[in-house]
Amino acid sequence: MFKIISPNDGYHYFFGYYDLVASQGNDHLAHRVPFMDRLPEVNDVAELGILNDGVFTPFAQTTAWNFQQGALLQYHPTLPDTVIYNVNEGGFKTVTHNLKTGEKVYTDRACASISPDGKYGLGIDFGSIFEFRPGYGYAGAPVTEDGVWLVNMDGSGSRQIVTQDALYDTGFDRSQRLLVNHITFNPDSTKFLMLVRNFPEPGKRWGTSLVTVHMDGSMKTILECVTVSHYYWLDPDNIVVICRLGKETLDLFKINMETGEYSCYDFGRWDIHCIITPDRRYIIGDGYPTPANNMTRPLWSINLETGEKKIVFAVPEVTPDSTDMRCDLHVRFAFDGKVISFDTTQNGKREIATVPIEILDK
Repeated sequence: MFKIISPNDGYHYFFGYYDLVASQGNDHLAHRVPFMDRLPEVNDVAELGILNDGVFTPFAQTTAWNFQQGALLQYHPTLPDTVIYNVNEGGFKTVTHNLKTGEKVYTDRACASISPDGKYGLGIDFGSIFEFRPGYGYAGAPVTEDGVWLVNMDGSGSRQIVTQDALYDTGFDRSQRLLVNHITFNPDSTKFLMLVRNFPEPGKRWGTSLVTVHMDGSMKTILECVTVSHYYWLDPDNIVVICRLGKETLDLFKINMETGEYSCYDFGRWDIHCIITPDRRYIIGDGYPTPANNMTRPLWSINLETGEKKIVFAVPEVTPDSTDMRCDLHVRFAFDGKVISFDTTQNGKREIATVPIEILDK
């Protein structure tokens, strides 16, 4: 059923996050690293390259990476033969790299999200993220005053669009240390969503505010200091999101990021990395090992026409028992939407696998 597309050469391969563009034509982007059993340190190098027919061809190296999101490696949203990734070269920056010409354009700070029109990035504090959750930040990144910077991807600089003071206005008091954890542009590049979180007190979990920010810096808090997990933009105004909203347990909701109106999918308290299929028929997402699924990593699907919810497949996980080194499947659509690709340790090492998208209809 599964096809491993990374080589069996003693290295570990992975792509990264579920909401990034992993493939173009017959090429699939990948990170190659020599270990999987510890967190990356300041000088640990990840090779970045292309997988094609089981062959890995490197094109760059970086020390700005982690196991959950890699170097935020992705294909450029509008330029062919061009990739984007983060590096630490005289500071943490984002590179736009044309693979045919070799031309590279550097921003003045590292970005966590790129606008679909390719014009802007969003810079956040990767040093604070590393202190908060090492699996999402970068070793060696400086801790700065948190906030959000609107970064010009043409290398002409950046400006702060959300200040530290503005973060406190999303539902936190000033005795708490805050950071922006997950942040993404909407599909038409007119605004972005961010999760504002507080560093938790010992023995407690952090709180999260779900916030919309327009390109002029105006903000609207949709959910204030509750539980919010993974999300995905359905269209320019609506997201699908795992959160705690109007009930005791987590569930999957559709929320309008302008009005706050919502509806519930009655999915249950399963946390998944949720995305929607290209034909808009399914929401799918990988979950976490639980005793109910024999401690495997499942891929869930929700049929939006019938409402059916099921586990499509599940694979074993063979990684250290660590939140920051675990191997989420981070399922995404690849090769023109013909397959679902995912990261896996089912064979005792990090690999990239694919499965035909038709599996959702079986």
